[in-house]
Amino acid sequence: MVKYHRIVPIGQFSSPAEEEPFIITLASLGIGSARQSDMIENYEDYPAVWISVLIKSGTAPSAGRVYKVYLLRDTGNVADDNAGGSDAAITIENAPLLGVIGVTNTANKNFYGIFYTGTKDIGPLGHRWGIAIKNDTDQALNASGHYAGYTYAIPSTDE
Repeated sequence: MVKYHRIVPIGQFSSPAEEEPFIITLASLGIGSARQSDMIENYEDYPAVWISVLIKSGTAPSAGRVYKVYLLRDTGNVADDNAGGSDAAITIENAPLLGVIGVTNTANKNFYGIFYTGTKDIGPLGHRWGIAIKNDTDQALNASGHYAGYTYAIPSTDE
């Protein structure tokens, strides 16, 4: 079994259990629209991160639809889906999908997802990274009540 250490960059948090929030505007995100977060500078070259996302539905979406969460990386020369440096609209074409958050037919409900980037299919974070969230439901998101955050993780060598 692989274990993970939760890592917190020095000077950023008061306790290791806290997450750093993303800057990403999800208020009233429209049907089929996507939004990218500010890009994060990974100065310590942490290989992986836990990402938590809470999205509040607006009008009741059709059951079985999803919110999609993507990883964005920027090498300095190439960025996934031409991601910019800050919170903005984005068109998703090639960014790796971290996972989906399924919805039910419930208005104003919180839907959650926790995603881990340290899989062999995703690869390392790199020096600069962020996320994108796509509303793949048939209703716009709520005007408030959303959250996305992250905590760095390093696979443990402990058995």
